Amino acid sequence: MDVLVLGGTGLARRLAQALVDRRIDVVTSLAGVTASRRPVPGTVRVGGFGGVDGLADYLRSSGVRAVVDASHPFAATISDHAALAAERADVPLLRLAAPSWREMPGSTAWTWVDGHEAAARAAREVGGRVLLTVGRQPVPHYLASLADRSVIARCIDAPDVRLPLSWTVLRARGPFDLESERALMAGVDVLVSKDSGGTELDPKLVAAAELGTAVVMVSRPPAPAYGVDVATLEDALGRLDAVL
Repeated sequence: MDVLVLGGTGLARRLAQALVDRRIDVVTSLAGVTASRRPVPGTVRVGGFGGVDGLADYLRSSGVRAVVDASHPFAATISDHAALAAERADVPLLRLAAPSWREMPGSTAWTWVDGHEAAARAAREVGGRVLLTVGRQPVPHYLASLADRSVIARCIDAPDVRLPLSWTVLRARGPFDLESERALMAGVDVLVSKDSGGTELDPKLVAAAELGTAVVMVSRPPAPAYGVDVATLEDALGRLDAVL
């Protein structure tokens, strides 16, 4: 195998397609967290590797020549395991992630926090109705602080925990356009999101700025020491060309 892609993002799907088009042997590994996932070009592997040791063994036994961690920037455990395993197996590692929104215009007006519990407390301090757009898995971190608040939790799959009666689950998959985000956020007082990043602001953040909605943004976890960070598909392909 030439390349193992740790996927689950749009960038990962685009990378897999580009590698397939170049006739490069690529396997995309998915954690299997989302029940309704989009199709991925090339070979797909679903499920874990058995920790760092299992992944390192897989890299050696499969003859992987490069690993691209294109998982979500908040998939910290996956990224940590990938870095440790790739270093042990002496395999080059790229981390492909969209650039942070920290440098975007207007981002200094947001409340930046480390972690979901801090985001929940910050949203409670703002008060009013909350639009929660952090995905399904972090939802339990918000229950203690926002149990008595009106919350719209938008996620692809419904959370697997019991939610307060004042909460509404909106099952939806992006991308979302600006018009629909404006309509959804009418009457919302605070938007809680995480720094997924991109070269442009997400429409929900544009809508929040237009409507004067407060924004609480969860910062990205720190990246592991091993590996090279790349922010574009073109940069990733160029670096892969150098090692394959």
